[in-house]
Amino acid sequence: MKRKLAWIGAILSALYLLTAGPIPDPIPFIDEGVALAFFLKCVSYLGYDLRSWIPFFSKSDKKSASKKSPEDKDVTIDV
Repeated sequence: MKRKLAWIGAILSALYLLTAGPIPDPIPFIDEGVALAFFLKCVSYLGYDLRSWIPFFSKSDKKSASKKSPEDKDVTIDV
């Protein structure tokens, strides 16, 4: 049942993304970014990882910005 819902969600969000360019917004309260995120989540649930093709949806790094090692130095370049 979950796979069927994921397929339906992926198909509907893909159709929304395809029609978002040529015609005016069919559903104005849904942004294209939300539809893209929903599409990527549905497709990744189905086993296809498309996040590597989109640079701003890449997998998060293991090293977070708040946990810096002592060797990391903040470099400021003043121009």
